[in-house]
Amino acid sequence: MTSAVGTTLRQSMAWIHGWLGLLAGWILFAMFLTGTASYFRPEITQWMQPEFRATPVSTAHAAQTAVKHLQRVGADDLQWYIYLPDARTAVTRIFEQRKPDPKAAKRRAPEIVLDPATGDDVHARETRGGEHFYRFHFQLQLPHPWGRWLAGLCAMFMLGAIVSGVITHKRIFADFFTLRWNKGQRSWLDAHNVSAVLALPYHAMITYTGLITLVAMYMPWP
Repeated sequence: MTSAVGTTLRQSMAWIHGWLGLLAGWILFAMFLTGTASYFRPEITQWMQPEFRATPVSTAHAAQTAVKHLQRVGADDLQWYIYLPDARTAVTRIFEQRKPDPKAAKRRAPEIVLDPATGDDVHARETRGGEHFYRFHFQLQLPHPWGRWLAGLCAMFMLGAIVSGVITHKRIFADFFTLRWNKGQRSWLDAHNVSAVLALPYHAMITYTGLITLVAMYMPWP
């Protein structure tokens, strides 16, 4: 009786595992690909905007020129976000949080890019550079908040696929050492099992932490 129940459970988990993977697999693949590219976000942006040339100045000087610029053009802002140049970024990037205007549509203020040495505006060709990959990774270039909701749903699907996959394979660790070549579909399944077990801790952690990052948005209460 116990064996029959266990078999039925594993069959159900196999069905869930397969469908969750099929429904969300391609979106998850795109999220993984763009997430990996996001690690090189500053380098990609610099490559796509060669007008931004590094100017060797101290961090304190770059901060001072940025504050002077903002005091001149955004003294009434609610908040400033200043990203100073470093070994990977050649310019000072600033985002303003302006006072809300009830007569105007709510819109994010454009990014300000400054020369860290002079505090002057720097203009370059129009491109999102590495920011495109970064934003796609968790909001799929869809309007807020729908992209983040879809990304979160796919992450939940992946977490379900991981759990159901572990339950499905009762010999999960034994299967890790089984790789039969030239056996057609059986070889592909063996390769799937080996690669899945090898990367299981990584997949579980990256999926869980991705969900936790935006958990406040996904929960139905404050």
